[in-house]
Amino acid sequence: MQVNQAIAAALIGGGVDTMFGLIGDSNLFMVNEFVETHGGRYVSAVHEASSVMMAHGYASRSGRVGVATVTQGPGLTNTATALVETVRASTPLVMLIGDTAPSNLRNLQSLAQEPFVRATGAEYLLVESPETAAETVCRALRIAAGQSRPVVVNCPTEYMWVEVAEPALDPSEEFIEAASAVQHELDEAELDTAVGLIASATRPLVVVGRGVVDSNAGKTIKDFSERLGAPLLTTLRARNLYGAGDGSLGVFGTLSSEKGAQAIVESDCVVVFGASLNTWTTAHNTLLTGKPVVHVDVQRATLGRFTAVTAPVCGDAATVAEAITTWLDEGEIEPATFRARVASDLVAHDLEAAPVSRDRLSFAGVLTDLMAAVDEQRTVVFDGGRFLGEAFAHVHAPGVARQVLSTSFGAIGMGMGAAIGAAVAASGEPTVLVTGDGGFMMNGLAELQSAVRQQIPLTVLVCNDGSYGAEYDQYVAKGVRPDLSLFEWPSFADVATALGAAGVTVGRLEDVSAAVEAIRTHDKCLVIDIQVGPDQVVEVPH
Repeated sequence: MQVNQAIAAALIGGGVDTMFGLIGDSNLFMVNEFVETHGGRYVSAVHEASSVMMAHGYASRSGRVGVATVTQGPGLTNTATALVETVRASTPLVMLIGDTAPSNLRNLQSLAQEPFVRATGAEYLLVESPETAAETVCRALRIAAGQSRPVVVNCPTEYMWVEVAEPALDPSEEFIEAASAVQHELDEAELDTAVGLIASATRPLVVVGRGVVDSNAGKTIKDFSERLGAPLLTTLRARNLYGAGDGSLGVFGTLSSEKGAQAIVESDCVVVFGASLNTWTTAHNTLLTGKPVVHVDVQRATLGRFTAVTAPVCGDAATVAEAITTWLDEGEIEPATFRARVASDLVAHDLEAAPVSRDRLSFAGVLTDLMAAVDEQRTVVFDGGRFLGEAFAHVHAPGVARQVLSTSFGAIGMGMGAAIGAAVAASGEPTVLVTGDGGFMMNGLAELQSAVRQQIPLTVLVCNDGSYGAEYDQYVAKGVRPDLSLFEWPSFADVATALGAAGVTVGRLEDVSAAVEAIRTHDKCLVIDIQVGPDQVVEVPH
């Protein structure tokens, strides 16, 4: 068996049946082996960054490890932004790359790949010998699953044709299942401080982040919030984990509903599980000013990383919640009445949408009408851009697993790759991408062709204001002519049609009905170009 065959076998043995990528010198025969010998599915990208985002979308939607592969040198450097995105999103992902031979110093694609990878924050594993190739791939899958992070595996290209013994792979459930997160012995002093703050609070809030979703602790934390008598809020990444019936007031942060914001202001203690408390969640720390904060996370490095917290507690969310509950019960501490007081004001969605104007064309109005035409069992993917303020308010997925974000690095243009990966994971269900015109031009058009080519149906809603919106706002705010931020794009509907998709332009109110009909009847990729002036867009809060 050759190394390229051993790597393909290791992937299959590790439960991988889908891989995304762009082939080159280092990986083309491994990918062929994965497909032709083992029957794996390979989804090809036009750009290497998109292959990583495809794996991200797949992992986010499926809950499994996403796998991508690119070639060495420029193939790797093209993934930089996407790798950082997946690191910050804590995506369980393995990326397989090659490397030029150390003796081939004149190779144009030579690069010091380890420091490049580590600069993104991803884990780096080197295949140190042909005999260890399969073992290294298996280790990468376990790290990615167990630590919920990207791992880059570098297998020198010259190894690919070396003969090795067939790897002894263990196909048991123990190997295939994701490894559990590292368990920490709880610090009683940390618990004591946290319980003291919670017991003395009369208006506690519980905030839930993506870490709770990933550890399947949602029900435990919901029960905990009921025990405290505390309303629930989530970060954006955990949006739709709970509904109004669970005591949820929606999103905690810059996208809070009016009633959620009121509860945040009134609260006298905030208990946070599995959230980083970044500047968007805390509105530059203003939402936590003067409040005791209990911050629980399984990773100690996360505690207080972005904002000062009163009581950091390192441990698994469910374990900590159960321990605090036990201490409260032993101390006969009664639940607060705060949850009951705000119960009548709970909203049905995470974001309370403002009334939509129907006397002019707006992203809010069009998005509302179009989403009403999409099947409720849908996956929704969000690209980055100024349009997000309205998109988050008017576009919803039916559950947290069906919402995929590509915004952890603040980049634009990452969404189309993520949408393709999510659509592959959500086979048979509609997948909707909401993107901006700048992001769509950056990577969306190229990868739209990837979706068409591989018959992956997507509905793409382009919020087209003919500008780079955030830059437009800054120019206008400073009294500077915004011309440099304005663009005259081609007709996205026409270009989509040329690429083999369907295209509809919404430039007037009377165009909306045709777009709605297209959503209801299309059987292939559909691009809807929603054209609104740059001065008519509601800016996303910062």
